[in-house]
Amino acid sequence: MSEEEGTAPSSSSTRIPEHPLLGIYGEDLGRILSLSDGVFAFALTLLALSLAVPTFDTTGLTPGQQSSHLAFLLQQDYNTFIGYAFAFVMIGVWWIVHHRTFQYIARYNSRLVWLNMLVLLQIAVMPFVLRVFSNYADTQVAVDLFAGVQVSLGLTTTLLWDYARRAKLLKKDVPEPVAQFFVRRGLATSAVFALSIGLSFYSVTLAEISWLLTFVVQAELNRRGIELPP
Repeated sequence: MSEEEGTAPSSSSTRIPEHPLLGIYGEDLGRILSLSDGVFAFALTLLALSLAVPTFDTTGLTPGQQSSHLAFLLQQDYNTFIGYAFAFVMIGVWWIVHHRTFQYIARYNSRLVWLNMLVLLQIAVMPFVLRVFSNYADTQVAVDLFAGVQVSLGLTTTLLWDYARRAKLLKKDVPEPVAQFFVRRGLATSAVFALSIGLSFYSVTLAEISWLLTFVVQAELNRRGIELPP
């Protein structure tokens, strides 16, 4: 099979033919993955900034009273802690998705790079989205904003994978069940969060609870699907 049919080059010295509409191209994914990992790591770090230490006037309060008041304030911020934990887990999920996707990609072109940048743009904005959610967790706008970013990420990662397949940028002989799994995974995640947006018109709390379906759906896909490399 020729390179034009999607077979990986026989040696690292073989260059992918340059196409005037594709711009940059190559086989070394190191810089793409390094940038991606850096953005994911930075976003995870910035999430912690949403956790503000409670402050209050301790004048005239005994240590016991201070402790009680601090416990009360921390309890009042439970939405912030829950939001932080969920956002951290979701960024972790998207990092795993990104990592597994690029395990099957052998080379890149400009369009793939820009699709990857679109994924990273949404990851980088997650700390801001979390701060909005933490401050206004009881509002439909904040819930829908958080869910909307997850819908968009699911669609974008699916688009990146689909483009890599169509542009023949994948490694040689990727099994069809693997390819279908990646498509179903991204669309299923988007569907869960899209459903939560609909539910938010009825109940914001119910919409937030429905996000847990993401993990149920992913577990079911893994059970019915194939064993992917870690």
